[in-house]
Amino acid sequence: MKKKIIVSIFLILGFIFVALWYLKIVYSVPVLMYHNVDNNAKKSCLSVTPETFEKQMLFLKEHNYQVISLDKYVDLLKSGKKPKKKSVVLTFDDGMENNYTTVYPILLRYGMPATFFVVTDWVGNHEVMNWQQIEELNKNILFSIQSHGLSHKELDKLTIGEIDTEGRESKKRLESKLKTEIKYFCYPCGSFNAVSKEILKLNGYKAACATHPGKETALNDLFAIRRIRISDSADDLFIFWAQISGYYTFFKDRRIKK
Repeated sequence: MKKKIIVSIFLILGFIFVALWYLKIVYSVPVLMYHNVDNNAKKSCLSVTPETFEKQMLFLKEHNYQVISLDKYVDLLKSGKKPKKKSVVLTFDDGMENNYTTVYPILLRYGMPATFFVVTDWVGNHEVMNWQQIEELNKNILFSIQSHGLSHKELDKLTIGEIDTEGRESKKRLESKLKTEIKYFCYPCGSFNAVSKEILKLNGYKAACATHPGKETALNDLFAIRRIRISDSADDLFIFWAQISGYYTFFKDRRIKK
């Protein structure tokens, strides 16, 4: 009887050890993807309310999450180093004006870094940031402006020449306006293929953000960085906690497989 108990204890400890080892292997830093922070959350899956967004940032602060820059995350991927648990990256797509009027002051209040991907042809359009606002954001050490393409066209539907134009011209325009190196690209609608990845590399980009490229894509693929779209469902902080756990993408892959 005593021998059986000892064997059972060793089996349980062995299971716990293997489980913890496996969780460490599949953990990945959650890179969060926002678009609009406005009052249209009930109408659009690309919006969260200002109240929800501030509640989420407060949650990160109060629960000691480390919000790291996209630069730091890319450096971790390059080096193959495992990030600290409870790390999070914040990204915003499209360059909407509410990113300046609403997001900017909230991030400043909590001292959190973020990357804003702008569509250069859209700058100054209705409800989109203008160059003055973009330049102000970029001057703050917490924030980075990067490319979301020239016209928001899905790269996997374009010719080689068109892909080159989207990457090269948007980079050139941003660097000319902001007087800083543009290192990162964000695929419009998350759409890309092997050709677009190679063209972006040739245009001098260091990495590119996707959405959810699927489990076949390596976790350390610099030109297919996985991100988690945050919608108004994450007003429920339990859902938000699950999304920032570091395991959300892994379990989503398993669910899609089924």
